This record gives sequence, structure tokens and C-alpha cells, in this order.
Amino acid sequence: MVDLTKRPDAKGKVRTQARLLDLVPGRSGPAYAGWLQGRRQGFTDGVRVATLDPFRGYGNAIRDELEDAVAVLDAFHVVKVRHEALCVRMGVRDLHRLVVAAAGLKLRAA
Repeated sequence: MVDLTKRPDAKGKVRTQARLLDLVPGRSGPAYAGWLQGRRQGFTDGVRVATLDPFRGYGNAIRDELEDAVAVLDAFHVVKVRHEALCVRMGVRDLHRLVVAAAGLKLRAA
């Protein structure tokens, strides 16, 4: 769990500082929901956006425990899902071949 609250720095410029809140053992929806239930009401009320990977359990925990928060897919998984879809579409099984194909190049035997 990471806090990405924007705060002004020493010069007054607003910056996002990533701050690790906790590592939740279990990698499951119930473990995440339990962790959220263990937080103060003020904490959960303050969560406006919750990023997650495509695992349905996390989405369920956010829906059930952070009713007012908007759940969004994190940037890493957006790129990963897009890459996988592109590989399927192009019939490519690995990143190296995908990059070569996207560049319009042909692989040659070494």
C-alpha cells in the first residue's frame, strides 16, 4: 500500500511523494479488505483514488471497503495488458520479436 498524496516541497512546488504505508501479506482480496478494515475511518474516508492490478479480489476489496474511492488500473499493468493484447494480435510470443516486428525489421539467422 503506497500513499501518493501531493504535498508542497520546501519551495512551495506541489509534488507527489510516494510513501510506503504497509506490505499486506497474503496477496488476496480478503487480506487487502482485512487490512483496510483495520485502518481508522478517517484514513479510509480520505482515499479518493485506489490503484490496483487486474486481480478481481483487489477490486472487490476496494468496492466493499472504500465506497467513495475510484479504482483505476496502475500504469505498469496498463502497459502489460496492452503489450499482451498486441502480442496476441500480431501472433508474437516474446517482446524481442514484437519490437522487431513493430520496427518493420526482419530477423536474420546469426
